[in-house]
Amino acid sequence: MNTNSVVIEEDSEEDEAQEEENKAEEVVVRPRRKLTSPVWKEFKKVKVKNMMKAKCNWCSKKLGGEPRNGTKHLLDHLKICPYRKRPADTKKQTSLRYSSNVQGGKVAVENYTFDQDVARKALGSMILLHDYPLSIVDHIGFRKFVSALQPLFKMVRRNTIRSDILDSCKIEKKRAINYMEKNKSRVAITTDMWTSEHQKRGYMAITAHFVDESWKLQSYIMRFIYVPAPHTARVIAEILHDALVEWYLEDKCTSS
Repeated sequence: MNTNSVVIEEDSEEDEAQEEENKAEEVVVRPRRKLTSPVWKEFKKVKVKNMMKAKCNWCSKKLGGEPRNGTKHLLDHLKICPYRKRPADTKKQTSLRYSSNVQGGKVAVENYTFDQDVARKALGSMILLHDYPLSIVDHIGFRKFVSALQPLFKMVRRNTIRSDILDSCKIEKKRAINYMEKNKSRVAITTDMWTSEHQKRGYMAITAHFVDESWKLQSYIMRFIYVPAPHTARVIAEILHDALVEWYLEDKCTSS
């Protein structure tokens, strides 16, 4: 127990140190003489806290950039950089090739392609599907588990995954609006409103129901919104009207 806790603390401190370095102000340095090594086509020299660093153009990782450091460590980094584009790679994909041997519980994979963007979308979908807290991406145990499954995955912070989820919701909402705009059937609207016991604040969910071209009943939650007090008929009507206009449904609603 004690050994594990020490390891977790050390890893946490290392992550925090790396994050602080990434946030530190950096100044691009233009060398006085031309750099002859081809590795500098994929790195640039920057100065961080008065220290010379070599910043990878692909993953933004900063390595030692002093002349005494040489370039071997930079070449080694390019071989394993998960974001570096290779001739067969597209959209930040990294291909891994292993032998097909299976030994002692280790399963080898051949011609596997890793995509950071796809993995991030899957992470956001998992959080939405199971209603996990955004802070799960900061949990040491979860980060270690993901690293063990896929070392190439670059774990994000909670604000980043929050932005990913919001962007995904905007895309899905736009797709749903476009679909319902083209739909020719009439639409029925239902609302459900309640007040939070602790905050004493009112919320309303607006749902659209319609029959699609295959004669199947479809239901879309158009809006889940806070309703300011007092909850008068005028306030509720204005919110409902705004939702109908946003979804281009003001002329498609069934009459009462």
